Amino acid sequence: MPKIVNADDRRELVADAVFRVIRERGLTQASLRNVAAEAGLALGSVRHYFDDQAELMEFAFRVNSERIHLRALDKLEVLEDEDLPTEAEALLEKCAVVLEELLPLDGSRSADAVVHMEFMLDARTNQTLVDAAQDDYRATGAVVGRVVLQLMESPLAAPGLVPVDEAERLIGLLDGLSLRMVLQPAWAAPEQGQATLRRHLRALLAS
Repeated sequence: MPKIVNADDRRELVADAVFRVIRERGLTQASLRNVAAEAGLALGSVRHYFDDQAELMEFAFRVNSERIHLRALDKLEVLEDEDLPTEAEALLEKCAVVLEELLPLDGSRSADAVVHMEFMLDARTNQTLVDAAQDDYRATGAVVGRVVLQLMESPLAAPGLVPVDEAERLIGLLDGLSLRMVLQPAWAAPEQGQATLRRHLRALLAS
């Protein structure tokens, strides 16, 4: 009896091979042929699931983005479902735990961040990735915006905060921390990133 292959599982297996090639050799080396070899598949098998290079790259980009944001959303649901802490440090910690899922703080998150940066940079000039990049921006904005709103609902929040402005500031901080931690790990340790994030969140609370 022939083995039944789940198409979605096979497509994700190929995406995982894309990620490994990107991390080890860079996005420019993620050709269909190289990805097929990395996945242990024949080139024809990869072409069975993806018509061309552009379709494979867009799919892989979306998988990468989804994995990052789903981790944050899992933590965000916990934050939104529970009563907000009445102590400043406890509130900061609950908000930080969500946002930390967007930072390269350990092996898996760092690996995802490297791939994510390569895709985002390529999307600047690659029209086939523009829509995926825009969806990624919106997903990040939604997570960060919801964290800001949770913080602002607390009586501990500083007066006069503007949700959109604070979300933009936080996104800028997270982007900067991610860039430094990926490109300069010797100078930007995970502990430093966590401390910087918490200092920023603490500034959003009433003194």
